[in-house]
Amino acid sequence: MKGSMLTKTEPYLRSAEVTRRLGVSGKALRLYEAHGLVRAERTAAGWRVYGPDQISRLHQVIALKSFGFSLSRIAELLAGGLPDLATFLELHEQVLRREAKRVGEALRLLSAARAKLAQQGALSSDELMNLTKETAMTDKRTDDLSAAYEAVAAKHFSSADQATLDANGYRGMSQPDTSWEALHEEAAQLMKTGNPRSAEAMVFARRWMEKVFEATGGNPALTRKMKAVAREIHQQPAFAAVSRSSNEMMDFVAQAYCAAIAAGIMPKPDEG
Repeated sequence: MKGSMLTKTEPYLRSAEVTRRLGVSGKALRLYEAHGLVRAERTAAGWRVYGPDQISRLHQVIALKSFGFSLSRIAELLAGGLPDLATFLELHEQVLRREAKRVGEALRLLSAARAKLAQQGALSSDELMNLTKETAMTDKRTDDLSAAYEAVAAKHFSSADQATLDANGYRGMSQPDTSWEALHEEAAQLMKTGNPRSAEAMVFARRWMEKVFEATGGNPALTRKMKAVAREIHQQPAFAAVSRSSNEMMDFVAQAYCAAIAAGIMPKPDEG
């Protein structure tokens, strides 16, 4: 893939300097270019170089990769338009602060365990199991899921949208929510019947959509955005591994919802 000819006057870096300063391998850099994630420019002599725009893009690519996205999914996100650099850096900072908090808590627990071991000469099985639970990578996986969700949400939700969701108590798909988990379980059972037009499914769809409208305030545009975010996050294998929710489930509920509207169980929503 050939990059554009160099036309700007800002400092540009050759590949070796970029890999050294960003901490990525030359192989990774070539792979990013092969996936269309970044495009090098060329000097008059034909050297591949990277300027401020390419460095900014590489920062986004590397951050998204650390969030758990595949390169193909990163390409889709970049093509769809990510937030501006200031917003993206704020998001990345939030992710790192959460990780720092997790590591800090793990270090505190380990330090306390070492102090008790030095004082008493042993730790009980329960103490060891609790220590393992609190410091295991399951916490890191939760952080990764939160980061992945926030990257997708930042692509679709404006600051006003997020303020509305926050005010309505919606914490996002990566956060535990027993009421949604119960709905997912019930939907999974209804899906086994294969009939989204049954009376039971239509009544269920009403409760599901009322839960959605509770979060969006009934705003049709925000409801559509919430649906788009859900469909994207469902494509994350890590999310699918811990949640019963899926795009197939959303399709089932949508069919039941349409049936409920046709039956007069729910009013037809405003188009907005």
